[in-house]
Amino acid sequence: MDAQPGGGRTDRPSDAIRLFDDRDFAWRRAGPTPRAVRAFGVRADDLGGLPGGAGCTWTDGRVVLKPVGYRPEHDWVCGVYTGWAGDDVRVPEPVAPAAELGRGSWSVDGWGAHVFVPGRDADLDRELDLVRDASDAFHACVADLPRPDFLEERQDPWAFADRVAWEHAPPVGDPETLDLITALTPRLRPVPAAEQPVHGDILPNVLVADGRPPAVIDWPVYFRPAGLAPAIAVTDAVTFRGAPVGLLDAWRTGEHWDQLLVRALLYRLGATGLIASRNRLMGALVTHAERARPVVEAVLARA
Repeated sequence: MDAQPGGGRTDRPSDAIRLFDDRDFAWRRAGPTPRAVRAFGVRADDLGGLPGGAGCTWTDGRVVLKPVGYRPEHDWVCGVYTGWAGDDVRVPEPVAPAAELGRGSWSVDGWGAHVFVPGRDADLDRELDLVRDASDAFHACVADLPRPDFLEERQDPWAFADRVAWEHAPPVGDPETLDLITALTPRLRPVPAAEQPVHGDILPNVLVADGRPPAVIDWPVYFRPAGLAPAIAVTDAVTFRGAPVGLLDAWRTGEHWDQLLVRALLYRLGATGLIASRNRLMGALVTHAERARPVVEAVLARA
């Protein structure tokens, strides 16, 4: 479904998007502030770095502390997780800060906390079906939630890219990335499917634990058709993880699948283009356009 009245603003220029700079990364990697540590009831001496999380996640083995990207989103997600009733998928249980320090929010000094979630990362070479099943269970649990108000104002590269994919926001980027976006954009068609909150990065965010349901963590929230989440996951798997292109067929769900694949690719490329326009590409994004080209070609052959 394309942009609806009240569903987004396309008049915001890309230069309004702020990227993290060296100071932001240094602050995150320095660890939670003493006030945040105190607010969440942990001892600083017991905290240690948790693998993953870009080196910015800390735990005492009982509670996990991590930086909050956008406070209204974090507060909304914590509210959803506090009332979680799904038995087929686990989510992080939020930890409320001490009332005198939290002041009505779920974070203190830019840090949030949740109870440690047991499990290991899903093996993306052998357990992709488990990721898909976890995604289905997660999205069934949140299907009836209303559209969050914070989506109107969130300003990060992926929120911008979501608007490129769904709301006709003008893309920016390096020539190679823009070439792929330009190839995909004429294939956009309306997606007349119900919208709901979706997880925009579920592929690397599923945990597995023996004897327990899978867990879904680190939820970037969007409000789109539920099939977008597996479309992003499978195109990510083929683009970045070397999964076979045949998965694009194996993961098909619903009559709008091919269109959701187009939107998923635009969502990823839109963010990479923005970051490239600021000369800030790093890690796997440096070769994103090169890796994505055969996936784009495969999707264009279907759309």
